[in-house]
Amino acid sequence: MLYWPFSTSDLYNWKTQNAKFSDNPRDLIGLLDTVLFTHQPTWEDCQQLLQVLFATEERERIQVEARKSVLGEDRQPTQNPDLRNAAFPLSRPTWDYNSAEGKERPRVHRQTLMAGLQAAAQGKDESPAAFLERVIEAFRQCTPMNPEALETKAAIIMAFVNQAAPDIKKKLQRVERLGEKSLQDLVIVAERVYNNRESPEEQQTKLSDRQTRNLAKILLATTMDDPQERWRHLKKLASGTGKEDGPGPLWERPKLNKNQCAYCKEEGHWVTQGVALVLGADWKLHCA
Repeated sequence: MLYWPFSTSDLYNWKTQNAKFSDNPRDLIGLLDTVLFTHQPTWEDCQQLLQVLFATEERERIQVEARKSVLGEDRQPTQNPDLRNAAFPLSRPTWDYNSAEGKERPRVHRQTLMAGLQAAAQGKDESPAAFLERVIEAFRQCTPMNPEALETKAAIIMAFVNQAAPDIKKKLQRVERLGEKSLQDLVIVAERVYNNRESPEEQQTKLSDRQTRNLAKILLATTMDDPQERWRHLKKLASGTGKEDGPGPLWERPKLNKNQCAYCKEEGHWVTQGVALVLGADWKLHCA
């Protein structure tokens, strides 16, 4: 059997070039589907992939789901620990890779690992209703619990929340008295998040509209006759504040001479005198 170990650069590139499993599981599922086929990794290699590419909680969930997917003699998911350990051992096995059985065991292990990856998280494009159906089916096939029983409700809720897509999970975790809600209530909350997601096209349209508005503001500012006003408006647009009305902050205002009026900018008097000169008898209405 040709053995092709992973290089350090392989592992580094795979980790840095793909999203976290909890953020976008499809990235790493697609990567491992390719890597397991091209490299034919050993049990040790698969553990290395799990250690490098996945967080502890993600890794544990994948392993649990993988073992749940192991089939028995009736071709149904089994709870027989011996069969689970044979197909997906958690500790280093003593397989003889030169024997027929030793060559088959890694293939079954890789196949089971991919099943665990597929079952471990909700995909971003999977609707909450479809995901809940998959969770319930997993309880029906892989556990002795009856998904319809009242005592199983809490376990299903926790599985639905903890394995949901990140944005849906965040919203569900904020629901008050989560354990008292019905599964239908939680699906409604999750559907709101799912349906309000923006498509890449919508995000690009919003960005283009924002850029067009900013360009229009800049062009308008450049047409102002007063150089100081033009400069102030452009600085505000560049800062991203978008606030173009009212006086600028103190550090943007021109410095005054010792005897210069802050109101009319004339020399020889202070602000109250300047207001009086400009407004006449009504100056007291404008200056305390």
